[in-house]
Amino acid sequence: MMEKQNDSTKKARIQIQVDQNLKNNAEEVLNNLGMTPTSAITMLFKRIVATDSYPVNLTLTERERAGNELLNTIDKLPVHKITSKEEALKWLDSDSEDE
Repeated sequence: MMEKQNDSTKKARIQIQVDQNLKNNAEEVLNNLGMTPTSAITMLFKRIVATDSYPVNLTLTERERAGNELLNTIDKLPVHKITSKEEALKWLDSDSEDE
């Protein structure tokens, strides 16, 4: 006799697409924690239901803030358009940042 599954024991498939490097890095961390992607997502969903909120601190880390600051600083650097080998050599030999 087959037992009928109730709604709480049925499984649903979730498919997502993420960057391959992100997936690999996350799986490595999860593996070191003794977890699988499925167990991590299941745990996340259980916390969402239990707390009626998204249970992750969405503030930037010190490393992320430093990276953003570096990118902002780089964006402010002057850009030198060089169209020939001679211009490149002249620019590399110049002592002034304004040339």
